[in-house]
Amino acid sequence: MLLLLGDCDSGKSTIFNQMRLLDTELTAEEKLMQYMQHKKASGIFETYFRVGEYVFYLFNGRGGWRSIRRVFCDQSAYILVVDSSSYDMVCQGDNQTNQLQEALNNIENLWRRMRTMDRPVFLFLNKQDLLAEKVLAGKSKIEDYFPEFTHYTLHEHTTPAQGEDPSVTRAKYFIRDKFLKITDSGDVDMHKCFPFFTCAIDLENIQRTFRDCGDKLNFCSS
Repeated sequence: MLLLLGDCDSGKSTIFNQMRLLDTELTAEEKLMQYMQHKKASGIFETYFRVGEYVFYLFNGRGGWRSIRRVFCDQSAYILVVDSSSYDMVCQGDNQTNQLQEALNNIENLWRRMRTMDRPVFLFLNKQDLLAEKVLAGKSKIEDYFPEFTHYTLHEHTTPAQGEDPSVTRAKYFIRDKFLKITDSGDVDMHKCFPFFTCAIDLENIQRTFRDCGDKLNFCSS
């Protein structure tokens, strides 16, 4: 069982809804029955789906990061969804806090609570398409919001996606490394964080990502 968490505009609901399109082994009638979403008293929605050999039982925490307080200890793994393109946006709640920084803060707080948990965490760095558009447009620069980006250099063994502009590669890995700096810190190695670059509206990307998640789950349980 996996718990899907993220802010309301991170794209997690789109990822959640894409699941009904991935299972090719069920009839249309079975899909209709299988993917009925049942709202629990806790505000959690659930669905079942299959990707290749893997069957996922997924909870969508509609309460955002607060959902984990109710079902924190009951899951096999966690999926944390972040809007990677939000580096120049502010949170709707106060119209002041940087939205990407808020996601970093949420991850840091969450990670502290997971110190005794032996659970894998899948970090979906979502909306890669929008991030690429912003970077290539050049109107909103990451260094204006995160000055450390000015001196950021890619790791020696970084492999860019085929045909990807180098400026996009640098931007997305900078954001990834901001999160990994949090999850790799400390002396806790009971759980691992596996980052993925995702685009919720790209069904092939989501299908490939969940296959990789299945492989990681098998690896962590072996």
